[in-house]
Amino acid sequence: MAGQLSRALLLSAIIATVGWWLFADTYRHHFSSAPADTNLIRFAHFGTFQDQQCWKEVINAFEREHADLRVQQEYIVGMYGAYNTKLRQQVVSDTLPNVFLMQLGPFSAMATRLADLTDLVNQPVGGIDPSEFAPTSIDCFKHDGRFRGLPVSGGNLLIYCNPDCFERASAFLGREIPLPKESWTMQEFRKIASDLTCDFDGDGELDQFGFWLPRFIYYLPFVWSFGADLLDATLGHWMFTGPEAEQALAFYQQLVIGDRVCPQGDEVAQMFQDVGFLTGTAAMCINGPWFQPFLAKTKLANRYVVAPIPRGPGGQVTRITWDGICMANNLDAPERANAWKFIRFVCSQKGQTILAANQRALPARTSAAESFVRADGGRVSRRFVEALAYSRTQPITPHFRAMDRAVNRHLRGLLRQDAPLTPGAFVEAIAMDRSIEDHFVVNKERH
Repeated sequence: MAGQLSRALLLSAIIATVGWWLFADTYRHHFSSAPADTNLIRFAHFGTFQDQQCWKEVINAFEREHADLRVQQEYIVGMYGAYNTKLRQQVVSDTLPNVFLMQLGPFSAMATRLADLTDLVNQPVGGIDPSEFAPTSIDCFKHDGRFRGLPVSGGNLLIYCNPDCFERASAFLGREIPLPKESWTMQEFRKIASDLTCDFDGDGELDQFGFWLPRFIYYLPFVWSFGADLLDATLGHWMFTGPEAEQALAFYQQLVIGDRVCPQGDEVAQMFQDVGFLTGTAAMCINGPWFQPFLAKTKLANRYVVAPIPRGPGGQVTRITWDGICMANNLDAPERANAWKFIRFVCSQKGQTILAANQRALPARTSAAESFVRADGGRVSRRFVEALAYSRTQPITPHFRAMDRAVNRHLRGLLRQDAPLTPGAFVEAIAMDRSIEDHFVVNKERH
């Protein structure tokens, strides 16, 4: 009986804590009698402890320049899932922070509920020059031609190489397996990945794999480099069809079923990519600049290599994504003016330099890119800056999650060991998926 009472009390405490976390802002907004502090800027973001410290440095620098203002840092630990849920709740309850970080996906769904910053951006004094930002970034946070946010930082995807794996495989094969060249092709990538895949002890079980198979959103650089695409420029027509799409899928399938260079299932039970790369289970993986601070604290610090995306039949393309900074739509004039001061500082050379030195992401302001490169002496970080020249953003639509889930459902059939789907059958099946047909125009004649 006592045990049941203890469990009931514990459950009640958990429910109360979660309830307060979810709805405290709503309560304060509708029932608080305290006057609003117009000199307080509420700023929200997500991330690791390192992100929290980096943003604290930005806030401290801002407050030194604006002694009359204070920034309240509202930080949610971890990845963006819980943070985005919180933002959606705050949008509905009209309790958004004054300023907040936002990813492209949630932004596309909530843009109309956010403040229009266009007049502030374009004002002759105290505005921002859009030409000073990376070309792929500045239009990301526009909605119907209006700025509903500004880009802050982002990252593109490149190939990380573990040199220990290259050395082990070279010694095992009795010949050197070279690290990737400045420019390499898809076939060279496939050959190197195959050479790196080894059964060192001869027991019939692979001990080292050439490449960690990326989820489809991280495979987009390969899709694009094969000349295929998911959607057209209007983001309304389904385009993943034809020989280019089938070649990209065949390459994906070959890595797993034919070449077996990617670990699957029980071969890496309960292991995720970062651990697989660090332990040498996988010699190469695809990742962004946010992987660098993690590796800098490991045995691979100052040793790992970053290679460009291999060139395919359609050229060389990689995926880039950006985070932006937005403003609540319900601020009064003084709050709006102060919130803009903080946004402008974050997007300034000083604010961007602080963020760039953190090395978790590229700065959106092009003039701050050198600070990102200097943080590791240009050893590998320059690769990410150079890759801006062949980076493109993924198609962001309100239906992207449904599209992504549909693609991944059919990928399971493509990668089955027993009677897998052919690339042609995949293309036909995905075009008839309700998640695709309900949201995009599909040209039946092309399938």
